[in-house]
Amino acid sequence: MKSRLFLIVISLAFFASCAVTHSVMYDYDLNADFDNYTTYVLCSDDFMVTNMEHPNIDNEEVRILIGDAIATAMEDLGHTTNVFEPQLQAGFRIAIKEETSRFNNCEHSDELEYWQSCEIHEETYDQETLIVYVADFESNKVLWQASIPCNLNKSDKKLSVYVSELVLQLFETYPKKVLETSS
Repeated sequence: MKSRLFLIVISLAFFASCAVTHSVMYDYDLNADFDNYTTYVLCSDDFMVTNMEHPNIDNEEVRILIGDAIATAMEDLGHTTNVFEPQLQAGFRIAIKEETSRFNNCEHSDELEYWQSCEIHEETYDQETLIVYVADFESNKVLWQASIPCNLNKSDKKLSVYVSELVLQLFETYPKKVLETSS
């Protein structure tokens, strides 16, 4: 009994340590002069729900929140919206990967002297990743992109703040100089 409790505690500690190691992955064009771009437009296609089988994760509300957060981040960097003559196009993707895990409770059978296969539970996990990108509007070349694992299945109250924080973390890697505000 003590050894089983010890294994459970060790397993929980391992899984907890894995859960907090989210990090931003990013890449950008080293030759692009991000300070020369002043106008942008959001990609309207990115507001269309694409993962219909995951309505709690990918829905119109989530996509509007992400788009609003990206617009705020772009404007904080000094870009202005210009749908008639944009230099940049900003957008996003919600990537969802499903993984199924089976949990077994195999106890040694004294009568038959072999390990029984005792499946007690099967669970499907959705691993979500938010990907944000900025592309040169004219050439359609992606200049910067960043991604972060996330959990978009949150209550309405928590979702707005959570999405804003995710997008801010991603834009911390954006190579444009932040404008100084006058005080």
